[in-house]
Amino acid sequence: YWINDFTSSLGVGVFHSGIEVYGREFAYGGHPYPFSGVFEITPGDTAELGETFKFKEAMVLGRTDFREEDVERIVEEMGKEYKGNAYHLMHKNCNHFSSALSEVLCGREVPGWVNRLAYFSSCV
Repeated sequence: YWINDFTSSLGVGVFHSGIEVYGREFAYGGHPYPFSGVFEITPGDTAELGETFKFKEAMVLGRTDFREEDVERIVEEMGKEYKGNAYHLMHKNCNHFSSALSEVLCGREVPGWVNRLAYFSSCV
């Protein structure tokens, strides 16, 4: 988002995140239906997300011992909790999903700055 050009130096911004594992990127987004909002895209390909998205960076969060088939099952199960109609910009967004998936896969959440703006906004 254009606002990130001004706010990133302050440690906040509007960021989309996904988790890349086995050459696939999993992310979460909202829609008006009561089924999974989890989706798969080509890693780092913001064109699939739309023109308002700009790739910032990829970072290694850790390694997983899960096999690719296990990851698929985990993502499918998480889709039951991360339904499209449950998406909320402050309380249940793509960064919450990415952090939860990363925690399951490698025991580490995404860095705090990724979702800091949503956290601060939810405190107001």
